[in-house]
Amino acid sequence: MNAIVRLAWRNLWRHPQRTALMIAIVAFGTFCVIVVWGITDGWIKTMTSAQSSLDQGDLKVFAAGYRADPAPENGLSPKALDRALSEIARVPGAKAAPRFTLFGLLKSAYGTAGVSIRGIDPEREPEVTELHERIVEGEWLSSPGGILLGESLAKELDIRLGERVVLVAQGKGGPASRAFRAVGFFSSGLPGLDKSTVLIPIDEARAMTGLTGATEVAVRLSSGDPGAAAKRLRAALGEGYEILDFFSLNPMVRDFARIAWIELTPMIAILALLSGFGVANTVLFSVLQRTRELGVMAAVGMAPRMLSRMVLAESLLASALGYGAGAVAGYVVNLFLATRGVSFGEAFSEMVGKAGMPAVLYSSVSGWYWLGSLSVVLATGLIAAWYPARRAARLQPVEAIREG
Repeated sequence: MNAIVRLAWRNLWRHPQRTALMIAIVAFGTFCVIVVWGITDGWIKTMTSAQSSLDQGDLKVFAAGYRADPAPENGLSPKALDRALSEIARVPGAKAAPRFTLFGLLKSAYGTAGVSIRGIDPEREPEVTELHERIVEGEWLSSPGGILLGESLAKELDIRLGERVVLVAQGKGGPASRAFRAVGFFSSGLPGLDKSTVLIPIDEARAMTGLTGATEVAVRLSSGDPGAAAKRLRAALGEGYEILDFFSLNPMVRDFARIAWIELTPMIAILALLSGFGVANTVLFSVLQRTRELGVMAAVGMAPRMLSRMVLAESLLASALGYGAGAVAGYVVNLFLATRGVSFGEAFSEMVGKAGMPAVLYSSVSGWYWLGSLSVVLATGLIAAWYPARRAARLQPVEAIREG
């Protein structure tokens, strides 16, 4: 077998231009598969990671029926909230933060905007999200009367650090307003959070509505499967609660991920077919061009099976070289995109903001991409070389020499 490989290797470099063409075809297909795979996977991970780590957590616990009618009075009562926090504490690696969300108006001296008012526990929220690490000016909530705004929202309303703003919302007895001081601005990269959400202490949100409890509990898992944790909480809490994981809360992201993989599969198949046809045509041309040579080799005693193996070895060697070149180039590009990311600009972020896509997307780097592309290359290389190898094995020495 080693002799066949050495012979195939020597045959490849007797015609360097033809060999370079085969290598380039396979390298291009491999490069495209790895880069497209990495970008698609990274795109999905960027969206889910940004949403879960900066905004939503891995799970959310609601009162049954709240999501159908998201009014604060339909949220978790103090007793229901305590029970939920107690059961979440029993889940290994789980951290929980209660929230009180309502909708209202934010007024500054220069304008008004409709916002989602999120009351948070300043001490527990950093255990669930990393938004406290995205403060670009000022500080995290630490005392009553403070408010955190997205940097873009603050610029839109011309709100400066330390200035007074007013929140207006529907309270239990009618419209209620409350003054706050801007203590910090954050920049999460999530348009829905930066441009339409403000954070205040949870007790202040409760005071505005005259209600207690919470509208939701955000849960962050340090390990384990969110689906399994959600199932465990459903069994522990029973009726009266609704526990949803990230993809249940974000069906648009789930649909994006499904569509992306559905579109990626035929793209990989097309690239594999193009590479396979390119290799097949080049190897077949090589066999046709060397008909006399192959006939002489058969005449001096080389078995048809050995001729077939030699042609297969040539195809696989060229495919391996092309795979190596394409895999290295694809890895370098993916590593660059995973480190630097790709910014699609504000317009694109605005367009898909509801899906939670941040302004900068990162690629993903994984050894599975190499393994997957290698299996594609080996399969297409073998399939592509099958007919030329079969033709070489069926050559009749006398006819081949005369034809050549």
